[in-house]
Amino acid sequence: MRKIRALTAVVLAVLLVSLTLASCANNLGDPDAINNYTPEVMTITTDAGVFTFENGEGDTAILVKYSGKATTNDHVEIPAKFGERTVVAIGSEAFYHLASIVEVKIPDTVTSIGDYAFAECTELPSIVLPDGVETIGRGAFEGCVKLTSVDLGESLVSIGEFAFKGCSALGALDLPATTASIGDAAFWGCSGLTSLDLPDSVTTVGTLCFYDCTGLTSISLNKNLTEIGRFAFVTANSTLKDKIDPASYEGNEYVAKYVADIAEPTVETDTAAEAEAEE
Repeated sequence: MRKIRALTAVVLAVLLVSLTLASCANNLGDPDAINNYTPEVMTITTDAGVFTFENGEGDTAILVKYSGKATTNDHVEIPAKFGERTVVAIGSEAFYHLASIVEVKIPDTVTSIGDYAFAECTELPSIVLPDGVETIGRGAFEGCVKLTSVDLGESLVSIGEFAFKGCSALGALDLPATTASIGDAAFWGCSGLTSLDLPDSVTTVGTLCFYDCTGLTSISLNKNLTEIGRFAFVTANSTLKDKIDPASYEGNEYVAKYVADIAEPTVETDTAAEAEAEE
């Protein structure tokens, strides 16, 4: 009897293992299986630091986090590939608040920069975006106070809100001819800018876009603008109205009226600007 019970127990154990393995095999091929809801996270460890990736669509990868080993003078070179996957995006907050970074090399495969990707990288002096980058996310470079130069590539379509807010050392802005929209407060407080020339491709300039850019002495808009947000060309103490070249938007009645209606700022205006920026 004991032998029969033991044999029965062995048979049941084998059946249980077989059923478990079959269930796992089915789950691996089932798009609704619970394990498929969790992105596969992967890392590359280098002498400089650790890059963490996430699977993107198809055979692509997204850089979601960089953990540097250097505490100062960190030079970062982002890999273009993770295994067989191509790195196409810098994810949200991937380099957030890394004051050690003084250089970042972005591969040509990247097409988008995520929200706050490099925000508060306070020692970063310059950035060169590949020609394939089409979008810069919200606050991507916000608070990069030592950022003096930016190469935006040749394919940029949209600049997100707050993208370069507080980049007070930024000395020049060369927008590519593909740029269509510049988000709210995108260049708020970029007091180092001395000139602005919007290419004909730009149709939208957001609220507070160039608010408090006190260094601007020359502004060229364009004839294709269809939307300019409130306080876009106002500083805390004056307007930038007299810096705008009328010839640059000649024939565009919307822009002409907008410029004519730019009013001197008041305490209420500044308070309203702060409120809108927080929304």
